[in-house]
Amino acid sequence: MATQYASAVWPQTEAQKVAVFAAIERTEAARGRPVTTRVEPPKKFWDAEWYHQQYNGKNKIRLALASAVFYCNYLPHGAFPGQEGVKTVLGGLVFASLLPQLVVPFDRLLAIFD
Repeated sequence: MATQYASAVWPQTEAQKVAVFAAIERTEAARGRPVTTRVEPPKKFWDAEWYHQQYNGKNKIRLALASAVFYCNYLPHGAFPGQEGVKTVLGGLVFASLLPQLVVPFDRLLAIFD
């Protein structure tokens, strides 16, 4: 398994290390197969890029925006005034929320807000 996406635990104390190994043993016994999570010594932790911070919250917002676009598309044309404009704005917000991940220079520019 590639190490970038492999699960790992870095216990900070001996008590945490004992608890991790106990949890792994319980899980392996219950599942009947090995747990592949690595237990490693503590190491320097790096914060992720700003656009990865609050990932779950941001993706909930992105999903809500995208769902609203699909819902507007589901409605009959002209179901409410400004329907096409609303779809355009919502779709633009979904796209704009992805830009920092798609275009590297945005990361450097917007990193000033970290």
